[in-house]
Amino acid sequence: MNDLRLTIKSLGRTPGFTLIAIITLGLGIGANTSMFSVLNGYMLRPAPYTDANRLDRIYRATQRDSRGGFSPADYLDLRSEMSGYGEIAAYTTSDMSLAEPGKPAEMADGLRVSANLFSTLGTRPTLGRSFRPDEETLGNHHVLIISHRYWQNHFGADPHIIGRTVRIDGEPHEIVGVLPASFSDWRHLSWVDVFRPFGFDEKETRDRNSTRLRFVGRRSTTVSRGQAEAFIANFGRRLARDFPAANAETTWRTVAIDDSFLPKDARGIIGMLIGLSGFVVVIACSNLANLLLARTMARAREFAVRSALGASRSQVLRPLFLESLLLALAGGICAVFVALWTFDWFAVASAADNYNGVGVAFTLDWRVLGWAFAACLFTALAFGVAPAHFALRLDPNSTLKSGGRGTTGDRGHRRFRHVLIVGQFALAMVLLAGAALFVHGLHEINNRRHGWQSDHLVTGTVVLPTTTYPSDKKITDFQRLALERLEALPGVASASASYSMPFFGLSEARKYLIEGREAPQPGHEPAAAINGASPRYFETVGTRLLSGRAFNEGDTATSPRVFVINEAMARGLFAGESPLGRRIAQAGGKSVEWGEIVGVVGDVESVFADRIAVTYQVYQPVAQEPRPYNEIAVRTAGAAPSAVVDGIRSTLMSLDADLPVRRLETAQARIVRANYQEGVLSSILSSLAVLGLGLASLGVYGVIARTVAQRTGEFGIRLALGAQTRDIISLVLVSGAKLALVGCAIGVVGSFGVARLLASGFPGMQMSNVPVLIGATVLLIAIAQIACYIPARYASRISPTEALRAE
Repeated sequence: MNDLRLTIKSLGRTPGFTLIAIITLGLGIGANTSMFSVLNGYMLRPAPYTDANRLDRIYRATQRDSRGGFSPADYLDLRSEMSGYGEIAAYTTSDMSLAEPGKPAEMADGLRVSANLFSTLGTRPTLGRSFRPDEETLGNHHVLIISHRYWQNHFGADPHIIGRTVRIDGEPHEIVGVLPASFSDWRHLSWVDVFRPFGFDEKETRDRNSTRLRFVGRRSTTVSRGQAEAFIANFGRRLARDFPAANAETTWRTVAIDDSFLPKDARGIIGMLIGLSGFVVVIACSNLANLLLARTMARAREFAVRSALGASRSQVLRPLFLESLLLALAGGICAVFVALWTFDWFAVASAADNYNGVGVAFTLDWRVLGWAFAACLFTALAFGVAPAHFALRLDPNSTLKSGGRGTTGDRGHRRFRHVLIVGQFALAMVLLAGAALFVHGLHEINNRRHGWQSDHLVTGTVVLPTTTYPSDKKITDFQRLALERLEALPGVASASASYSMPFFGLSEARKYLIEGREAPQPGHEPAAAINGASPRYFETVGTRLLSGRAFNEGDTATSPRVFVINEAMARGLFAGESPLGRRIAQAGGKSVEWGEIVGVVGDVESVFADRIAVTYQVYQPVAQEPRPYNEIAVRTAGAAPSAVVDGIRSTLMSLDADLPVRRLETAQARIVRANYQEGVLSSILSSLAVLGLGLASLGVYGVIARTVAQRTGEFGIRLALGAQTRDIISLVLVSGAKLALVGCAIGVVGSFGVARLLASGFPGMQMSNVPVLIGATVLLIAIAQIACYIPARYASRISPTEALRAE
């Protein structure tokens, strides 16, 4: 207890050192704890469902997508044979137009679900009831269950909400339940506002091509994980044999729900963040090791006197370890507040990614606190070793004879300090290079417009309810009238409708036959992403027509089928010949319906950082296969895109008051939103780089300043012998530059590992950029020189007379 009291007094006598040490550790441990909280939030914390260890996500893996979905027909087949597994539920996303009496309609994030979804997840509504099995059938499906958040925000937490009728896509629906707040776990279904039963129509029950359904299963208590995996895999193989056109080369697999929230690449990125934040901790420990070593050297006479008076080694070392432990614990407390601040930042940043404002929820649970405590113990040991080693090597006799002088550090101590500085700059270089490469790659993706142009473009989504628009003619009539009205708006150059927009890739893939060629084995036909397009689509989105013609008003439901393909498909399937006039048809249908290729356009790339590869792309007139889901695009001329947003919204709603426009914004804003998570990662990497760079600069300043103090006599002699001020400054700067250069060289090698890991998670990013690495190296060395300049300036102003007198 006496040692503890003396240690506290010792730290109190040097408040500057103590404060710097605590802040340094707080920032380092806080950054590392924050990154661990991401791992904890995504992977370690169990899902908030009853007996979550028996829940699985089920996927239909293909060569292109290891987490693919299923068709309605797949679900209906599986539902009839679930005894070998337990209980399996299904759901699919479905934007819904919700309107209350006397209020304008608004879009709600929705799911169409199987009636047993909530029982499968082990959740019951806090108000009302779950869906009944018969409500999954068409005609009985006009019931809703809403999320707790939507109940609060949209209905003011009305306790009498059960039984209220609202209009969904123009049809009356009864609200029968409100989910508990705990159901909205941000990792799974947190964004959903409204749930309604499937209500498959006859066409959907036969559909084996649309694979948008997601499966979640609860294994029976009598079924092991291995048995469940075997059952699902065997069922998938059976469907592949029975329906090869839709299921060839697919594999059904299960993943525990707690392991399903992040793909493998994302886990690697989180692990990388923890490792990089660990670099910051190591840099902080290196700084403190240098500071404590200097502090211990200054107390050499004190330790020598204690040893001469009979103090044992443990009695000499105990205050040093207590000092390290107290600083580490104080830094840990500071780190907790840093972590709490980052939790709020994560929540705000992630909410900006979602239209409904749902943010990531990280918590300070026992895992995070345990990690922070372990980090404190590690740092106490890491930066306490150097001063303890010095104290053990101290010779009391020589120290007392010299009056405490000569203990400012021998060659071994100087070498040790230099090694620490080189290590700090190596780690800082890894942080800086990794952040610079990622930021540059993200900027390049956000500004990459291969095959289309985002400037002066506004986009939005319109979903036509099947009750109001039950026929293809109704849909095409609405599309035609809407585009005419939009093109009549002031400042609008053209407007179009399509199945999807270039930002997010094209729609689902289809397999095609080529007339005049032998048909491949079922399931092995060439696949192409499909998109529907209105007559002025290519003009509106800025996709270049290379040959042939675009779609026009003559391409209707009654005219011969026509297609436009992209350059990659023309080159891959029609090498050496013109594809114009050739005919293709969708494979796997009951009958073959040939269509003529009338045009070739440029390749289109999406803006997702993890999906840039150009694929075969086929366009067809929207009038020849109308769909309720419409992406509206408007190109402006003479007006800012943001200035026409309100006019677009009011024009479309004037055609149908129950038809709100979803995600109506400029294309550039939508692109940034598409890669918002990558932007958050960019901010995290940049913050770690700045923090590591700042700590490394502080470290080199401290070492150079101490070196200057030790070489005061040498500098005095040099000045007395005629050395100029610039010679002394140059001497000090060169010594600092050497340390920085060696550290940067080592760090560049390490940065390649970080770049490879980032490239594996974001294959669309260019991570090998030599100019960026050169720029990072120059910046790091420049900052090192700035940190060295202050002690160099001090050295140049030394009075030779006073320096020699002190010697």
